[in-house]
Amino acid sequence: MQSGSAARTASNTATGSLTYIDGLITSATDQGLYQITIDPRYINEQILTTLDDYGYKVSTKNNFGGTNNDYVIRW
Repeated sequence: MQSGSAARTASNTATGSLTYIDGLITSATDQGLYQITIDPRYINEQILTTLDDYGYKVSTKNNFGGTNNDYVIRW
C-alpha cells in the first residue's frame, strides 16, 4: 500500500500535468492544430487513461534513436 504522502504527490503530479496538458491543447486548438507532442515527464499511466477516457488518441514518438520517447496527443 502506498503511503499518504506518496499518494498525494502522485495526485498533485497528475492533476498538475493535466492542467498543463489542457493548457497546451487549448492553445494548440486555438491555433488550428490537431496534435501536440509532450515530454514524457508530464505523462503517467493515470493521465494516459484520463486522456483516453476523453477520446484523445495518444501514441509514442521516438526522435533520438531509441533513447527518448515523446507522447503525441491527437484530437
